[in-house]
Amino acid sequence: MTDAMIVETRLQEQRKSLETWLEHAPAPPPRGTNSYDAFISYRSSDRAWAMVLYDVLEMAGWHAFLDQYDLVPGSDLETSLTEALEASSSGVILWSSHTKDSDWCKRERIVMRSLKDRPKSTFHYLFATLDLEPLPAFARGDLYVGFEESPEGPRGVNLLKLMCGMRGIPLDKAAVAMAQQVDSAAMLAMAKIRGAIEAGNAATLLALGSSVDAGIIASPAPILAIAQGLITLGNYGDARTVLEHARAHFPKSIRVKQLEGLALRRLKRFQEAIDVLSELKEAGHQDPETLGILGASWDGLFQQSGKKLHLRKSRELYRTAFQGDPKSYYTGINAASKSLFLGETDEASRLANLVLPLVADAIDCSDRYAACTLGEVYLLQGNVDAAAAQFQKVVDKHSTAKGDLAGTQHQAMRICSALRLSEAESAKVSAPFELLEG
Repeated sequence: MTDAMIVETRLQEQRKSLETWLEHAPAPPPRGTNSYDAFISYRSSDRAWAMVLYDVLEMAGWHAFLDQYDLVPGSDLETSLTEALEASSSGVILWSSHTKDSDWCKRERIVMRSLKDRPKSTFHYLFATLDLEPLPAFARGDLYVGFEESPEGPRGVNLLKLMCGMRGIPLDKAAVAMAQQVDSAAMLAMAKIRGAIEAGNAATLLALGSSVDAGIIASPAPILAIAQGLITLGNYGDARTVLEHARAHFPKSIRVKQLEGLALRRLKRFQEAIDVLSELKEAGHQDPETLGILGASWDGLFQQSGKKLHLRKSRELYRTAFQGDPKSYYTGINAASKSLFLGETDEASRLANLVLPLVADAIDCSDRYAACTLGEVYLLQGNVDAAAAQFQKVVDKHSTAKGDLAGTQHQAMRICSALRLSEAESAKVSAPFELLEG
């Protein structure tokens, strides 16, 4: 049997496993003249979770509305969202401690409630709580499903509860039994994935990424976590192999394409990364993640070509993303550093000062990305000792994340050069990362 035949056989087994699980998922509500079966309401900080929910619903035959996919670029955002909601047969509002914007939530909940209260309405809505943050007072009497135990994305019994809630129907006993099996398998799979990432075991991640186990492929979240883990470890070729499997099952997944662009960028195949991500951008996916990876790819092309126009393109992408989502510290810090590289020191300082309060609590380094960003803020402010100490704490806590930390080191050295720091000062900043070599 050829390698191609082996791959196709594995994919067929995976599809069969998916179909077995999806047979137990409730069908979408009667759509009538509506355009969508479900409207997903969320804030940018919960975008990744919303994208997984979208993929799962699409797999189950539901046509969901998610603004990243369906909004027309240049349209009035609030009007377009209201129109899409009114053209949907059901709705779900994602709620978490990251998105405590009660004004936004209240507006969309009011529209959903009015749709439900119409005479002879079949519209149903509920909340999905992603952590222990209580619902806002005005929604305390509404139905909700708790997903505190599945931060990677919806799955199993609670996913069925969510879908049944949007249908306004009771749970099916056979479906619950199947979902409980999926829950058990998924919890075991995620424990293996997190353990392999923590241990720096790329071989285990690659094996899990081609598994037909229900815990891996019942939802996009585990296989995407595997791909992200391989990228973090610096195994970019293996990550692309896993993403090929993910693409076969979740062809509409924007996250698959984002991670493909990220892997290509890390492989220094910048033009290919730009091609993948520019297609997403022009399709209307102008979120901080897409624009951020695209900005990094243009910066990589600048470092290859030396053309300052490429660096300006990178900075504008980062700055546009940060303006669109002022809580996106990743795009903010990169807009700041690229401004410094362009010689615009005042703009670099302004942007760094905006980023600082977003990551000021990251001194414990539990959030690696925020912790690295804090180190870069210190460095942009000229505080070499604080930057070096922060980078040392990051390296001590996340020593297996060599792929991610190599990028942080490279960025830090460029900042040192742009600030014209002494050789001794630059060596102090670089020293923590040199522990990762060998």
